[in-house]
Amino acid sequence: MLVVFGPFMLPDHQAAFAARAAHLPKVRTITFDARLENLLARAAGVVAMGGYNTFCEILSFDKPALIVPRTAPRLEQYIRAQRAAELGWSPCCPIRKNATPNDGGGVAAAHAAAAAFRGGDSGPARRHGECQSAHQKWLNQGRAERMRVRARRNA
Repeated sequence: MLVVFGPFMLPDHQAAFAARAAHLPKVRTITFDARLENLLARAAGVVAMGGYNTFCEILSFDKPALIVPRTAPRLEQYIRAQRAAELGWSPCCPIRKNATPNDGGGVAAAHAAAAAFRGGDSGPARRHGECQSAHQKWLNQGRAERMRVRARRNA
């Protein structure tokens, strides 16, 4: 298992997490990788917070996933993850504000991850056509945004 720390994870949190992971067999940690798509392409499954880019990459690589969104300071990850869960693409296990490792949230996340990766009906692999459609929409939105940026630059 490879754990990739996000680009905004505080260094002391990274160090503490890496120290705990070092005691686990077959678990490796790395800091953020700018070419995350190469790692996702080889992954059997993904556990992610559900930021826009990561979410779209999970869909484009058609990987089973568990989305564990934050709910503060904004709800955008939570909204995206909830919608994915409603569509049957991926289970959602939100991080509660002020959650601690011992309050049961970790157990719920572990059970949700196991269900996602067991190959049940959850996960994008079971909705391939819908995932391709979502990915195409994402690509089209990206093109439209690039065109708007170019138009503003040329104005």
